[in-house]
Amino acid sequence: MAKNKTVVILDQASGYLQIDMLDALSTNYDKCVIIAGTIVERETKLSEKYKWHKITKYNKSTAFKRIYTWLAATIQMFFIVLWKYRNARIIAITNPPSAPLVPYLLRANYDILVYDLYPDALVNFNYITKDGWANKVFTHFTKKMFKTANTLYTLTPELAKETSKYAEGKEIKIVPIWTNNEFFPQIDRNENLIFKKLGIAKDTFVICYSGNLGKTHPIEKLVDLAHAFKNEPNFYFLVIGGGHKYELIHKLIEEQKLTNIQLLPWQPIELLPHNMQVGNLNVVTLDEGAADLSIPSKTFNLLSVGKPILAICSKRSALANLLERSNCGRAFEANEVNEIKSFIYQLQNEPETYKAYSENAKKASNNFTKENAMQFL
Repeated sequence: MAKNKTVVILDQASGYLQIDMLDALSTNYDKCVIIAGTIVERETKLSEKYKWHKITKYNKSTAFKRIYTWLAATIQMFFIVLWKYRNARIIAITNPPSAPLVPYLLRANYDILVYDLYPDALVNFNYITKDGWANKVFTHFTKKMFKTANTLYTLTPELAKETSKYAEGKEIKIVPIWTNNEFFPQIDRNENLIFKKLGIAKDTFVICYSGNLGKTHPIEKLVDLAHAFKNEPNFYFLVIGGGHKYELIHKLIEEQKLTNIQLLPWQPIELLPHNMQVGNLNVVTLDEGAADLSIPSKTFNLLSVGKPILAICSKRSALANLLERSNCGRAFEANEVNEIKSFIYQLQNEPETYKAYSENAKKASNNFTKENAMQFL
């Protein structure tokens, strides 16, 4: 593709993935632009040579604020593209869900990157009803947008299959999310800044969840597990993050008077490597309704950490399939508390099993590097 062209990414809440995309795209495009409310930087900073149009930040604290900020961001995206970038290549990421509507209405040259599939996600989490008018309208426009897009991208084979329902035979390109092993160097427990906050014995087996405490994540199951281990001092549970269920988790811990689980708020981004490595076992959760519609992006960062992964999710989900293919952890349904407990015992009592899962996780991370971003060229 010739130089001296412009490419624009639409994504309300961006981070290192979009920065890596811009870096890759800059090899073919003279001008790279992102329209976003936030860009969370990690080891890679947003280059000054890229233009960032700042719009309304994504606010997911309530359903009203979520939808309001989606709509506000979409309107801003529309007018920025209308006034400045109608002739550019647009890559619309489904955050907000209506972002692809912008280049569709403007008849621009565009691709769509499906991170979360809509309207399915809205139906599954009861924002709209399956038989309601909103779902019918959203479905109609989704099919129109997918049909006129140049290329459709998704993250997993499972998500590609669900996306195909709206794509009418159009080829869907799978580009997995990636991680960066260099951002997660091995940190000894003695040097781990998060572990120092816990005040527990160094040989304690820590089960850690670090991330969004969102509506789609059955985080409360970790409280159930902590209750199941409440008389076993060698095990400790840690939840780090914020979101919809933060107060619920706090309330459950208080009501059950549990002393073997601690809830910490979001930590500074520079402590992320410490968050990810404080646990002997890292936890990823995903609601049944999101089984084929998304995969938590932090899963790929956890591969870099090189420790076993416990997934609480549907066994038919893309997340469960990833762990099975990589043999770096196990997936359990939310009601399988006894089975999860047995898995934790196994990891503590069988060093060779623990080592195998850990090595497989690190090995799998090599399949998910930022070279994946080159596929957007």
